Amino acid sequence: MIGMDIPPDAALIFDQDEDLSVFASFVHATNYLEAIDVSEGEYTAAYSPGGGVLALTAPEGWKGSVVLTRTGRSDLVDLDRRVARYWQRHQTGKPPRDPLETARFLIDRTISPAGDG
Repeated sequence: MIGMDIPPDAALIFDQDEDLSVFASFVHATNYLEAIDVSEGEYTAAYSPGGGVLALTAPEGWKGSVVLTRTGRSDLVDLDRRVARYWQRHQTGKPPRDPLETARFLIDRTISPAGDG
């Protein structure tokens, strides 16, 4: 549904190029991400939309599965900085949005690719 609330287990995952992928759930994230990329450090940070720090691991190595877990820590300052940088680098000409709005924008865009959020 367009304009939906952000699911409680949504995940914002940043890569080495400061690009951002948003997943509606941990399950969506771990099914999409590849263990080889996780084990090689392709992803530099993972957060919940509220700033909770998530741990992204591939405990069985590059051939295994990807695991995403809550750490119990929070770092909204770093999340805000990364989201602002994402808008600056990858959404040129669009006004920056906060992490919750960004997650909603990217999830909505995935559901309705023709829309611009």
